[in-house]
Amino acid sequence: MRRLRSGDDQERSDKMDQNTTLGPGDEVHQTTHAPDRRHASEDFVRRPQSDMILLTAGLLLLAYLLGEVLLLVFAAVLLAVGLDGAARAIAARLPVSRGWALVGVALGVAAVILGALSLSAARLVQQFQELRNTLVDSVEAVQAWLSEQGATALIEELDDGDGGLAGSVGDLAGHAMTFGMSAVGGVASAIILIVLTMFLAANPALYRGGLVRLVPPGRRAMAQDTLSALAHALRWWFLGQLASMVLLGITVGLGLLAMGIELWFALGVLTALLTFIPFLGPLIATVPIVAVGFAEGTQTGLIVLIGYIVIQNIEGNVLVPMIQQKAVDLAPALLISVQVLLSIVFGVVGLMLAAPLTIVAMVAVQKIWVEHTLGEKIT
Repeated sequence: MRRLRSGDDQERSDKMDQNTTLGPGDEVHQTTHAPDRRHASEDFVRRPQSDMILLTAGLLLLAYLLGEVLLLVFAAVLLAVGLDGAARAIAARLPVSRGWALVGVALGVAAVILGALSLSAARLVQQFQELRNTLVDSVEAVQAWLSEQGATALIEELDDGDGGLAGSVGDLAGHAMTFGMSAVGGVASAIILIVLTMFLAANPALYRGGLVRLVPPGRRAMAQDTLSALAHALRWWFLGQLASMVLLGITVGLGLLAMGIELWFALGVLTALLTFIPFLGPLIATVPIVAVGFAEGTQTGLIVLIGYIVIQNIEGNVLVPMIQQKAVDLAPALLISVQVLLSIVFGVVGLMLAAPLTIVAMVAVQKIWVEHTLGEKIT
C-alpha cells in the first residue's frame, strides 16, 4: 500500500511538473498576453476618469441652461434660511412656537415693505428721475471740461453713436430704475420667489431630510454636518448684509439730508440696495453720490466723498468682521472673480448671488474635503 501510494504521488507530481513547465510556445504565449493585461487595467482606470469628466461637463451645461431657474431657487433658499433663523431666535426668547414666530416675521417684513412703498413710492420715483437727470448733466459737464482741455478725439469717440455718452447713461439709468417694475416676467419671478421662500421656511426639515436620503447611509452624518454648516454660514452672512444695508442706507441718507441735498432719500435707498453686493456694491454706489455732491458744488462734493469713505470704512472694518466671525471670511480676490464671472454669465442676478454661492462652495469644500476626507479640523 505504501508503494502504491508513493507511486500515485509520483504520478501526481509528474503531472504538476508537466503543467507548470513552459515550452517555447508557452513562453511566446505568456509574453504576448502580459501587455494585453496591462492595457486592460489601464483602460479600466481611464474609463471612470473619462466618465467623470463627461458627467461634470454635462452637469455644468445643464446648470448653464437652467441657470435662471437655479438662481431663483437658490434665492428662495437664502431668504428661507434668513426667515427660519429669525423665527428660531424669536421662538427661543418668547413663549411662542417656531411656526407662529415665522408667521409674525413674515407679516412684519411684508408690513414694513408695503408701508415704506405706500408712504414714499411716489417721492422715491420722482427723486430717481431727478437723479437720472443729474447724472446726465454731470456727464455732459465732464465732456465739456474735456473738450476745453483739448481732448477732442476722446470726445468724438464718446459721442460716437446716437445721443453720445450722456444719452447712453440716461438710457442705462432709465432701464435700471424701471427694470422689473412693469415686466410680466419680473412680477412672475417675484411671486414664485415669495411662494418658494414661504414653503421652504415653513418646513425646512422636510427638504433637508430629502437631500440627506439621497446620500449613502454611511455618509449621511457628513451630509447633515455640511448642511448645518451651510445654514449657519448663510444665516449669519444674510444678517450681516442686512445690517450693512440698514447702516449705510440710513447714515448716507441722513448725512446728505443734513447737507441740504434734495436727493438724499433716493441716494440712501440706492446705497442700501447696492450694499447687498459685497465689495462692488458700495463702490458702484459711490458714483451717483459723489456726482450729486459735486453737482451742488466742489466743496460739497469733497465733503460728501470724505464722509462716504469714513462711513464705508467703519462698516467694512467694524461691523462686517463682527458678523463674518460667525459666518465665512470671504477672500476679496476670490469673491470679486466670482462676481465678475457670474455677472457675465447670468447678469445682475448672478452678481447679486455671487457672494452666497461662494460661501456655499467654500463651506462645502471645508466640510466634505478638508474635514471629512483629509481629517483636518478647521477652526
